[in-house]
Amino acid sequence: MSGVPAREESRAVGGEFAVTARLPALSDVVEFQEGTSVPDFGYYRYVSHPYLRTIQERLEGVFGCRHSRLAESREIALLELVLSLRGSAGRTKLCILRAEGADAPIRDTGFFAPVDAADFEIAGRAADLGRGDVLVLAAVRGQRISAAHLQEARLAADAGAAVVAVLAEPPERAPRIEGTKFWVTGLGGERRGGAVLGTSDRVMGRLSQNMRRRGPYLSAREAAPRHHFQDGDEDPRGACARVSEELCRLEGGAEAFLYSTGMAAITRVLDLLRRPGRSQVIAVGHLFSDTYESLRLAPRRPGEEPNRFLGVDEMDQLPGAVTGQTAAILTETITNPLNDVPDIPLLARVAKDWGVALVVDNTIATPLLCRPLSLGADIVVHSTTKFLNGRNNHGGGALIVTRPEHSQGLTGLRARWNDGMSPLEAAALEKGMATLAPRMQRFNSNAGRVASFLAGHRAVRRLWFNGHSSHRSHAVAQRILGGPSSVISFTLARDTLEGLRAFYDSPLPGVIKAPSLGSNLTLLCPYTMLTHYHDTDEQLQAIGLPRWLVRVAVGCEEKIEPVIASLDEALERSLG
Repeated sequence: MSGVPAREESRAVGGEFAVTARLPALSDVVEFQEGTSVPDFGYYRYVSHPYLRTIQERLEGVFGCRHSRLAESREIALLELVLSLRGSAGRTKLCILRAEGADAPIRDTGFFAPVDAADFEIAGRAADLGRGDVLVLAAVRGQRISAAHLQEARLAADAGAAVVAVLAEPPERAPRIEGTKFWVTGLGGERRGGAVLGTSDRVMGRLSQNMRRRGPYLSAREAAPRHHFQDGDEDPRGACARVSEELCRLEGGAEAFLYSTGMAAITRVLDLLRRPGRSQVIAVGHLFSDTYESLRLAPRRPGEEPNRFLGVDEMDQLPGAVTGQTAAILTETITNPLNDVPDIPLLARVAKDWGVALVVDNTIATPLLCRPLSLGADIVVHSTTKFLNGRNNHGGGALIVTRPEHSQGLTGLRARWNDGMSPLEAAALEKGMATLAPRMQRFNSNAGRVASFLAGHRAVRRLWFNGHSSHRSHAVAQRILGGPSSVISFTLARDTLEGLRAFYDSPLPGVIKAPSLGSNLTLLCPYTMLTHYHDTDEQLQAIGLPRWLVRVAVGCEEKIEPVIASLDEALERSLG
C-alpha cells in the first residue's frame, strides 16, 4: 500500500483493509497500551486506517483545525458531537438555526430526541443560550450563512455557548464564523460519511472516547481513493439487501439492519429500547469489553436505576433484579473471553414475564450453532467483522429483529440519522458469508482438538472452553448449542508477567499474534492486557478476569497440527 511503512504493512492481518494487526512481542502490546506506538492497521475504533488519515489531514488543512473525526454519515457526525457537548449536570439548551432550504442532517428539532430527549431543551433564540449550551448553524450546499445568523453565532459564543457550523460538503476554504470551534461536514462527491472538525482538545478528546464506545466509524473502503471490486464480484449496490435477506434466513428473523461496526449495532439497539424512566439494562455474563464499558459509563438521570451486571452463576438473582425501569436484558450466546453460555430460554421467560426485550449477541456462536430468536430472544446482534466474514478484512455489525415495533423504530432512526453499513463493506461481507457453513464445521473441530491438547498440558493452569466437560457452562452449551465455536482462553501454570512473556514472545510459527476472533487463521493475544490494561487487581477480580489470561481464537485451517505444535513449544518455554 502506498504511503504505508513496510514494517506496518507486514503487520496487517487481512490485506489492504485489515481490521487487525500483528503484535509480535509483549512489548508491542505494552507500547500500544501506553500510546507510544500505534500500528497503521487494526479495529477502526482503535486505529485510524491510512485511508482515513488521508481524509482527516486534508480536512484539518481546509478548516485550520487540530482535530478531526470521521463518522459513517454527516448526521451521525453531528449527533455524536452534540452528545459530547452536552453538560454533565442539568439540561443542555440546544438552539438550531437553519438557512432557508437547509438540507439534512437537521430536519426538525426532534433530531436528537430518540437518544437523550430529557438531556436537551430546545431554545428558540441564540440569545437564550449560555455557558454549556449549544448553537447549531445549518447551511446548505453552496449557500452562505446569513448575516443575521452570523450575528447570533457571535452572541452565543460570547455567552459561552459552543457554536457548531454544519455544511453539506467541505468547501475549498472554511467560511469565517466568529466564535465557531466546531464544524460538521459531509465528505463530498459520491463518498458516504461525515466529519467533525474541532479546535477544543477537551471536547474532541471526549468525542473520540465516546465514538470508540459507540462505534459509528467511516469504513476504510469508503475512504479509499477508488472502489475495490474485481471482475466477478457482486454489485455492491445491492449487497446490503442481499446480506440482510441472508441474515434473516439464517437467524429466522423478520428484518435485518446493517451497521458500520458491531458496537454501532449495540448502540442503536440501546437507543431504540431505552427511554427516560425506563433506561436500565441488565447484562448477563462477561460481555465484550466495549459493550461493558458503554453500559458502565452510560449517563443516568436522577432517580433512574443503574445498569446491573450479573454473572452466569447469578441467574437466580435475575427475576428480582428486573424492575419497571428495566428496558432490556442483554447477553451473549457465548461470552468473550471466558466462554460462558447463558441459559437463553430461562432469560427469555423472565424477559417475557416483565415485558422487556431480550437482546442476544450471537457473534461467536453464529446462527449455525444457535438461533436465539427461536429460543425466545427478541433481537439478535452480530459483529459481522468476526465469524460471519472470517477474513479480517471487513468491519460491520447487524441487528436481526422479529417484532414490527422494533423494525419500525430502527427504520425511523435510520431515516433520521442516515446510519448503516457501507454497500462496499456489505459486498465484502457477502463474499465471506458464502463459506460460513464449511468454516464453522472446521472451527468446531479444530477448537475441540486444541482444547483437548491444552487441557492436558502441564504448562496450563486453567482452561475456559464450553466444549470441555470442566467448564461451568458445559451442560447448558450441550443443550442449546450445535457446537462450541472456537474461542478458548487459558492461564499458564507460571501465571506471572514473566511466564506470559516467555510464552508470548516464543516464535509461534503456526499462530498469528493478533487480537480479534472468528478468523480463518488462528489468532492469539494476551486478552486482559489488551482490554483491561489499566484496571486494578480489585476491578479484575470483580469481573472474574485473570490479569495474565491468554485467548486463542482457533481458525478453520485445513490442518491444525502446526497450530498445536507451536502452542506446545511456547508452553514449554513458559515454564522457564
